[in-house]
Amino acid sequence: MKESQARIRSSRYRSQKIIAAAMELFCEKGIEQTSVDEIAAHAGVGSATIYRYYDTKAGLAVEAGVAYWRKIDSEYLDVNGVAGYPDMTGLEQLQYILNALVRIFEQEEAFLKYLQEFDVFIFQNRVAKEKLTEYEACIMSLKPRVTDALEKGQNDGTLSFEWTPDEVCYSLAHTLFGLMKRLAWNGSMLNLDLKVSLLLQVKIAVQLMIDGLKA
Repeated sequence: MKESQARIRSSRYRSQKIIAAAMELFCEKGIEQTSVDEIAAHAGVGSATIYRYYDTKAGLAVEAGVAYWRKIDSEYLDVNGVAGYPDMTGLEQLQYILNALVRIFEQEEAFLKYLQEFDVFIFQNRVAKEKLTEYEACIMSLKPRVTDALEKGQNDGTLSFEWTPDEVCYSLAHTLFGLMKRLAWNGSMLNLDLKVSLLLQVKIAVQLMIDGLKA
């Protein structure tokens, strides 16, 4: 039994090392430009070891995405330990969540670039939707916090909108994450992109969203 538990711990540790190495290289070089051999060398394991854990590089990219989302969620989006959060109005809760996304843009550029490249990589490699179930679940973990804030805002009179909370939630998420990923990826490509700071553009977008939903 002890040997079995030790083997399990060793396997888990090796898997975590592989994911950490993959995340670092994917963010630094890009998913497409990073080889499995490079990941193996960076993790201090053989390439064959990686293939024992992950059938393809696409599978490894998905697992790295899951790990990255969980890290971001725990550091920025977990409202459970936020003092006074349950007593906030729906509007205040929504503001807190959207401002957390602004902080992500400000501090986690590599994460947003990874998301942009991940989307392209997954599309080009035609990864089946069933392979993305866990990744999607990580993204969807934010949804109940947003819809709860929206519903609370409708009930306490601080928010007003004609759509369902789900419709508003998906629209907010797609719009804001789409903007954040685009700006993080190539927001300074043209001279006109520098007319307004990238961070200010995200802050303005968030404020316009909030103002549009205020009662």
